[in-house]
Amino acid sequence: PWSTGGDGEWALSTEKAFNGTTSLKSPDLDGSTTTSVSNATLQICDDFLGGVLRLKTIASVVPPSDILVIYVDGVPAAQLVDVSEWTDVELGLQPGPHRVDFSYQYNIF
Repeated sequence: PWSTGGDGEWALSTEKAFNGTTSLKSPDLDGSTTTSVSNATLQICDDFLGGVLRLKTIASVVPPSDILVIYVDGVPAAQLVDVSEWTDVELGLQPGPHRVDFSYQYNIF
């Protein structure tokens, strides 16, 4: 199951969806007067047999102000900045439960 938390809610969107499907869109934190973090979390079940999580992302965030970090079980697995085209991300996962966090981090500098 999916959940969201932090500063602003992630939402389903058909805007910029890959292959005309639905995508998950981060909140617009641009212009925030404080450092902000918003997460979308995927919980993977206990009986997961292991494998590769494949996804496509557009991380049109721009450094040094903001970044998209994907964490697996609390450990950074990918960092994306200034990606304006669909990009493949593959994350190897061992058997068992996992927590995958998609973290949009906006920093005011």
